[in-house]
Amino acid sequence: MRRNSSILIFSLIFICSIYNICHCDTFTIGYLTGSERRPGNMDYHRPGLSISGAISLAVDEINHQHPLVDGHLLNFTVAETYGDEEESILQVALLWTEEVAGYIGPQETCVHEAKMASGFNLPMISYVSKNFFSIRYFNVPSI
Repeated sequence: MRRNSSILIFSLIFICSIYNICHCDTFTIGYLTGSERRPGNMDYHRPGLSISGAISLAVDEINHQHPLVDGHLLNFTVAETYGDEEESILQVALLWTEEVAGYIGPQETCVHEAKMASGFNLPMISYVSKNFFSIRYFNVPSI
């Protein structure tokens, strides 16, 4: 769990540093996870159960031990995907309407979700992917 926490701390700081135009006191990260099964689906192995505990630890460590510049705080909101790509795409869009600063996840799929995040000009770090993608630079307007 400590390794996952360290990776998430780096990821969260990376997202906040890229999205430095926030005019608010708190950066909210959208966390896409598959930790639940849809009713009747007993096949889904729910990888989010073993991963999700690290994000709350990472956010707590950042806010209390490694504070962000100018007194900003970090927060996250959870979006359940049930391991389903269509649900994951929907959750990316819904999180965007909540004005998240970036995304962590999803774990099963990320191609379409990453394209959406790019279209929204928001960073996304998918923490379990079998695909290799190059880093895309975001057009962050100057203040």
